[in-house]
Amino acid sequence: MFSFLFALFLAVSAENPVCQLRFETDEELYKSIALHSDDISVRRNYLKKFGPCIMEEGIKIIEERNVVIVEELDCVNPLDGIEFFFRNKKLCSRSVTFYPSKKVFKVKKKTAPFSIPENWKHIETAETTLFYDSTAKFEENSDTTGQILAKSGDGIFTNHLGKVIHPEFIYAKGNWEKVFPLRELFSLKINKDDSFEVKIITENRLPYEKKELFELLGIKADTAGEPFFAPSSVSLKGKGLKGIRIPKTEYLTDKKSDHGTYKISLYYPELQKKEAVTAKTENYELEIIFSDGLLEAKLTVFVKKLTPEDALKIKTVINREIPAFFVQTAK
Repeated sequence: MFSFLFALFLAVSAENPVCQLRFETDEELYKSIALHSDDISVRRNYLKKFGPCIMEEGIKIIEERNVVIVEELDCVNPLDGIEFFFRNKKLCSRSVTFYPSKKVFKVKKKTAPFSIPENWKHIETAETTLFYDSTAKFEENSDTTGQILAKSGDGIFTNHLGKVIHPEFIYAKGNWEKVFPLRELFSLKINKDDSFEVKIITENRLPYEKKELFELLGIKADTAGEPFFAPSSVSLKGKGLKGIRIPKTEYLTDKKSDHGTYKISLYYPELQKKEAVTAKTENYELEIIFSDGLLEAKLTVFVKKLTPEDALKIKTVINREIPAFFVQTAK
């Protein structure tokens, strides 16, 4: 009997006008959120007053007075919450996050159900969910922070200062879309006239002296021009390439993120056609294609950080299938 009355009370309280119009009843709380949206004390004050309004498990997004409110009730993994309580003998938690004046934002992807206003939409990557107001206007090629990015033909994104950026989402051609920016590239091309081109894109530091760069790559050639440096990249041309070291794949654990695309492209006559090598999991996709005179390897990482096990599998395959050196035999 009591449990029935309690459930009835909760159902009725959820329809309370206080729950329908959060900020109409508390102007001071609204001002606090507008000025200090990330402050934990402000979030606790909100839950103290409106926590009983958060009744259904999952995530609910509401927008009021130009403030987006993300409320969550979690009885599966409650330890990330702010306010804790027991419900049907299960530990649950409530939490809330505010996004004042935001028309687009991203959160950690969860399996919990969510509800959003009719004008809001969402897209997902393996680990992230992007929510956006479909009626709002966004700048072309902007990321979720609002900065406008330029994209090179190779797939590198840079901001207005020329700094390389690795976004998860970009607004392009009237829609938000998920992207996998190019993070690493090694390209070697031997042309029919015996000229060659090398291009490297990397997050690692490259030497700016020609001699040091050639020693790092083990380049031996009849002639070679001066390296051309751009943000996170270097390219060079020459003729009569005798040999070059093709970088081995190594996994750097201290990187903040692995999300993005990694490529190796080799064009020279000695390469022979054979069966492609492919591997795809929830975390990554690897494809190595072989044809006469061409090898193309592309790794796309869907998650922010690969597991050590995934990294080892990828490293083993790439280092097995891709030669360590190009060596030009005497003609």
